[in-house]
Amino acid sequence: MMSWSRLLGRILALVLSTTGALVAPGAATSSGATDAPVLSAVDTDGDGLDDSIDGCPTVASGTATGCPTVWRTVSLRWLAGKERLEARVSSPAGACVARARIKLFLDRPGRSDKLLASDASSQGRRRFSVPGGARYYAMVTPTYSTGVAECGKAVSRTVRVPR
Repeated sequence: MMSWSRLLGRILALVLSTTGALVAPGAATSSGATDAPVLSAVDTDGDGLDDSIDGCPTVASGTATGCPTVWRTVSLRWLAGKERLEARVSSPAGACVARARIKLFLDRPGRSDKLLASDASSQGRRRFSVPGGARYYAMVTPTYSTGVAECGKAVSRTVRVPR
């Protein structure tokens, strides 16, 4: 069994030198000779994240994942003929629309109660059967679509359902 300090030493086997190249600890920097191999960090898009940890290595972004943040909206409307609420998610990135997690809230004076959470269809739609005579709104929380984008949060307007 390996000790914690030895394990930590192996995990930290590479450190970033002042030149931006990765070198083994104790190895000489560019000012001195060394026989330790020098590994260069690759950053294709120039956003400061190494491609091995960059979620979107070909698109520059200042986010922690390396992917751009994309807006999205959620709309809620009453379908009188169907007697249902319909939520629709929209965004310029299809991955932020398809299967988005939609939360439906009952809007009461002084508080809001979460009724349910459900995934949207591949087109970003979801219909809900709800009791009449109340006010509702929908929300989608921020998510990360691997290799595509960070999808933003959105809240719909409040809709009153007739009795």
